[in-house]
Amino acid sequence: MECDAGLRIDGEFSGEIVCRGDVVIGESGVVRSNVEARSVTVAGKLFGSVKSHGRFTLLASGEMNGDVAAAGYVIEGGARLNADCRTDPSLAEGRADAQRDDGRKQPAPVAADGRIAVPQAKKQAG
Repeated sequence: MECDAGLRIDGEFSGEIVCRGDVVIGESGVVRSNVEARSVTVAGKLFGSVKSHGRFTLLASGEMNGDVAAAGYVIEGGARLNADCRTDPSLAEGRADAQRDDGRKQPAPVAADGRIAVPQAKKQAG
């Protein structure tokens, strides 16, 4: 599944997810998938790999099994985390117009606080 907007899953899903927005797995959600998104929030169960360009959030009701690479993390007490985790600030860096290998635009970069990073224009003297 590929989408430009946010995605919420409250049922069962199997397959690849590439989302330029945020992915939320609700409390009743069970996802068996590799997920790449701007940010990922898990309140249900996720089995697979996650690549979050912003924040990975695991709520108290959530369970994560697999691998996680994210620019930042929030893990609530009581959450079940069975994963290899890697903090990678470079996921949040880069240009919004950067191209993927297949020519499609990549998601806009997201700062560690979850906001979309917007490059500042340089002032010219004169």
